[in-house]
Amino acid sequence: MVHQPRRSPARRFGCDQTVVRKLHRYRRQMCHQQLLEAEIKARASELFDANTRLQEEMWEKDLARKQLDEQNEHMMRDLTDRSARATMLAKMGELLQSCISQEEVLKAAVGFAPKIFIYPGAMALFNQQQLEVVSSWGNCQIPLPAFERSACWALRTGHSHIVPAGDDSARCAHAENVKNGYVCIPIVAQGETLGILHFQATNEFPQFDESNLSLKNTFAGQVGLSITNIRLREALRNQSIVDALTGLFNRRYLEEILEREVRRALRSDQPLGVMMLDLDHFKQFNDTFGHEAGDAVLRETAAFLKGSVRAEDIVCRFGGEEFVVILPLGDARITHARAERIRSKVHELTVLHQGKSMGVVTVSVGVAALPEHGASSKTLLEAADAALYRAKREGRDRVLMAELPADASQKLAAIQQNL
Repeated sequence: MVHQPRRSPARRFGCDQTVVRKLHRYRRQMCHQQLLEAEIKARASELFDANTRLQEEMWEKDLARKQLDEQNEHMMRDLTDRSARATMLAKMGELLQSCISQEEVLKAAVGFAPKIFIYPGAMALFNQQQLEVVSSWGNCQIPLPAFERSACWALRTGHSHIVPAGDDSARCAHAENVKNGYVCIPIVAQGETLGILHFQATNEFPQFDESNLSLKNTFAGQVGLSITNIRLREALRNQSIVDALTGLFNRRYLEEILEREVRRALRSDQPLGVMMLDLDHFKQFNDTFGHEAGDAVLRETAAFLKGSVRAEDIVCRFGGEEFVVILPLGDARITHARAERIRSKVHELTVLHQGKSMGVVTVSVGVAALPEHGASSKTLLEAADAALYRAKREGRDRVLMAELPADASQKLAAIQQNL
């Protein structure tokens, strides 16, 4: 057995110190490595959390951007739709300005309403004290074709009245059985209420968009203004062609319509009769009973004449106590017979003033006819007027035919050649 020399304590101690130092260094390295790994893990966790937050923020921003894009797209569609509706409303306004009758206004409004609004509806206008449904569109359910003013809350309050489906708090009587929601809008122009616009919701569009309420109000305003303008024009025209006292057409309209009827008769080679009537001793009514009594005689005579002619005949007040009746298709014989019947019936006319009878009324009549007595409105009136004055001179209360001019046939042939 070989004997190993023993190490000295110093050498053993030095060796142990080296190992210890190495061990300590190793431990420090391990500790440092652990700290480094922990820091790396912490940093990695922080990066992961930051990345997660960043992804969430990116997702939220992307979602917000999509929502914003959808909102912008919806707004663009809404703006485009509103622009199209406004353009259509402007076109309707231009068309309404060219309408010459209330019927044309209603026809245009009903034609444009489905193009402007998605809701069915109807229009009701006043006829005296009652409203009547004059038009509708889109299969609108109309429970009552006519109703009183008090049956609509919009007319009571003077502004739009919206009733959601199922709301029974303030339903209009004229729409009591309407299941869906509806809105009533007054048609007002120049301070006058003309009627209402009525819109009904549908199953496809159950709710009313109040943002479009102004468009409906504008629609109602345009319709109302057009109707008012047409009524005003008709009133002005009536004032210009209708005699205020008797309600008959005046001399201005007589000259216009007689010229037209003469041309029509000449073109179609048909007769035309004219009679001119004058109240006998009319001055005595004024002198005896006063001018109000004379006006009463004129009114009663005018009403009698209107009730004694056909629908196609035209009765005019020529001036003072003189009247003219135009008979289309009436030849000289027929016109004379009609004039004689009117003259005899006037005797039965009873005129009361302040409860007292004013006596018997009589008329003198001059008759002329186309083509025998002339081929123009002027010559026919002159011929009838001359016959009237002959009747006056010969004793009044009679009918006389105009004298036939010697050159009537030559003048008629010349005028027909020029037409």
